[in-house]
Amino acid sequence: MDMLTKSDCKINGADRLPFATALVLAMILLTTGCNSPPQPNVTATGTVHVAGEPLSGAVITLEPMRQTTGPNASAPVFDGRFEVPASAGLHGGTYRVRVAMIPTELLVKLPSEQAASLPPAGAVIDPSFDAESQLSCDLKPDQPNALAFAVEFLK
Repeated sequence: MDMLTKSDCKINGADRLPFATALVLAMILLTTGCNSPPQPNVTATGTVHVAGEPLSGAVITLEPMRQTTGPNASAPVFDGRFEVPASAGLHGGTYRVRVAMIPTELLVKLPSEQAASLPPAGAVIDPSFDAESQLSCDLKPDQPNALAFAVEFLK
């Protein structure tokens, strides 16, 4: 049994180990690619009403529940409508839905056409639709997710 020396593992003065390592890495990159897999296109649109009237000046937040992965997403609600675009990064699954009023200091900066549809000053969404919300929805990838919610103001 012959023993190899370091000089036996050279080709034109270069070590074989770095070349072999580079070759294996190149094959792995070509096989697996450098990009992460694309996320499914998950969007949501919908309506929010209070006492049958479209809500304005609120924000709706979707929070992943159970085994749903991904971030929270929020969208403003004006004239009873909201839209969560695919760029929000939602994944398919079950989400807790929270609805809260936009803070007054931000509402005073709205254009007059949006401000005209705001509820009375000091209106507050009942905590059972916000911090204590039991509302939920299921979002499916690559499908329209049309949602509708009815909430109440504190009395």
